[in-house]
Amino acid sequence: MDNVKKISTWILVVVAWFWTAHECNTIGIDVFDMLLKRFPGQLWIMAAVLSYLTIIWMPNNLLTRAIMGIFMLIPAEALPLLRPHLPESGFAPIQIVVAIIYILATIGMYGMFYPWRIEAALKFIFRRGSR
Repeated sequence: MDNVKKISTWILVVVAWFWTAHECNTIGIDVFDMLLKRFPGQLWIMAAVLSYLTIIWMPNNLLTRAIMGIFMLIPAEALPLLRPHLPESGFAPIQIVVAIIYILATIGMYGMFYPWRIEAALKFIFRRGSR
């Protein structure tokens, strides 16, 4: 079971880095493009190298970091899809979904810097729930 968890974690790390490369490729900011697109395929090579380096240099809390990275990337894909469904005025249930997405992104930002605190909070929550 330990190997399954390790391989699953590695897959999530690779997904997070390649998703980040995709976002950097499509965001269209001149400064990013100038630095990250000097030659064709640079972003994808960087994503592969950063995936490898993250796996070998940051084995502690790696699963939490990968999930937190994905939490930060979710708004980039979800919000453009949800935008047409927002009402011009008043309240709609879709606004709850948007709020949850922002909360996940905020948790992701915090969890990237303090993954051990996220893990400790989850252990505390699930320990209290089992009593």
